[in-house]
Amino acid sequence: MKKSALTSLVVLTLCGLAHAGSDSKEMKQTVATPPSCPINWTGFYLGLHAGYGWGKGDTSVDPLPTAAAFINLAPTTFQPDVKGFLGGAQLGYNHQIGCFVFGLETDFSGTSMDGSSTLSPIIQNNGTPFPGAGNNITVSQDVNWMGTLRGRLGFTPTCRLLLYGTGGLAYGDVDYFGNTEFRPVGTVNYPASASETRVGWTVGGGAELALTTHWSVKLEYLYFDLGDKTITANPVGPLPPFQVRYNWETTAHTVNAGLNFKF
Repeated sequence: MKKSALTSLVVLTLCGLAHAGSDSKEMKQTVATPPSCPINWTGFYLGLHAGYGWGKGDTSVDPLPTAAAFINLAPTTFQPDVKGFLGGAQLGYNHQIGCFVFGLETDFSGTSMDGSSTLSPIIQNNGTPFPGAGNNITVSQDVNWMGTLRGRLGFTPTCRLLLYGTGGLAYGDVDYFGNTEFRPVGTVNYPASASETRVGWTVGGGAELALTTHWSVKLEYLYFDLGDKTITANPVGPLPPFQVRYNWETTAHTVNAGLNFKF
């Protein structure tokens, strides 16, 4: 009898254990047969999501040709809090083999993620403030929309629950702005701006719960990296032809909740 019970336990796989229902009243001398699972993740799905995103938007402001030559501007780094809400839609396909699920998903989100930072007065290369009122450095970054194309790999610890990791291509439309404004010396500006679609990568993970054979809800975290954007600004005003270089990093974290319908 002991030998028979041991053989039954060895035969059971990890997936079988995860999906099996335990009934101690019926399990006396042998392991009970797992009930059939009504949920299968294979198929196309379409859904909606909404959530929140945040990032640092690290921006460096560097005087050119050198800090020593540009006496009135010390190298400065800003960390504007780029944050806001997001929402959109997703489309994907899953294929289930045992307790493992392989998939591909694309999504698109509009966002209100933006942030800016200002330093006033401007700090000179010797560490002292630039004389005069109102001089400042301002930088900002706005993420208008973003999208991804990602692979998904997961497993089902229980019949209705899918845990997965995901990663792949990311892209987004980003507005960049920077200005270094010296006052009151003739009011000289070093403005820079750009609006463009950036391409990078994303990685994350999530959990999805099947409510019925067609409907499921999910909670997902993603980290985005859309690379760096650099602009060198020429002066607008009467000072010598120095330059200011701005470099924006575009990274973000997002958490969203979603609802999917499987065809």
